[in-house]
Amino acid sequence: MKYAYDLHIHSVLSPCADVLMTPNNIFNMANLKGLNIISVTDHNSLKQLKICNQLSESYDMLFVPGVEITVKENFDVLCYFKSIEQALAFDCIIENYIKVVPYDQELMGYQEITNIYDEVVYEYPNLLSRPLSLSINELINILKDFDHVLIYAHIDKTFRSGINYISSYPLDGVEYRVIPDEHNHKIILKNSDAHQIIDILEKGDNEGLDLEALTIDAFFKYFNK
Repeated sequence: MKYAYDLHIHSVLSPCADVLMTPNNIFNMANLKGLNIISVTDHNSLKQLKICNQLSESYDMLFVPGVEITVKENFDVLCYFKSIEQALAFDCIIENYIKVVPYDQELMGYQEITNIYDEVVYEYPNLLSRPLSLSINELINILKDFDHVLIYAHIDKTFRSGINYISSYPLDGVEYRVIPDEHNHKIILKNSDAHQIIDILEKGDNEGLDLEALTIDAFFKYFNK
């Protein structure tokens, strides 16, 4: 069965996201747009996912814990985890690779972590949108200890595209903003990379994922994991 999805959504924890991208707003909008599967993928941090996972229990949709990692080579990959516990454990590891860089919040945007009521409980101090001091090869090695899916993000962008690394590091799939008529990729995702609430995809904006069931196990099986 095909399930409507959007697996690249930023919350208010990402400095470039709109103030309306709170966990409750994200789930409400995804529900209104008829999505069956979503993932919140903030820049280089998974600290908002515990609340997102709690909220997902009130919705008839599959929530996949995720993150957008910017590796040292300055391109983005999307990583999805099989459980919230693994996602939070991974967050503890990549915290060591975040550069301690003070920044102007008024200029770059706030990095807010909320509670289940969308109330801000913490503002992350170091700029998350910078590349980590972590190479793609080091990331792949770290992820060997986790049940994960790793794909190239927005390879059709001119900024932070890993298209030149695909032959050297074949991952589990690629993401396009607009899927070309001709390609040689086995698994392709079309996501929104939403930083504003209206940009979240709706049912019919992509072909959907053909899964055996709406479960995390079926999701991982789709990627041959």
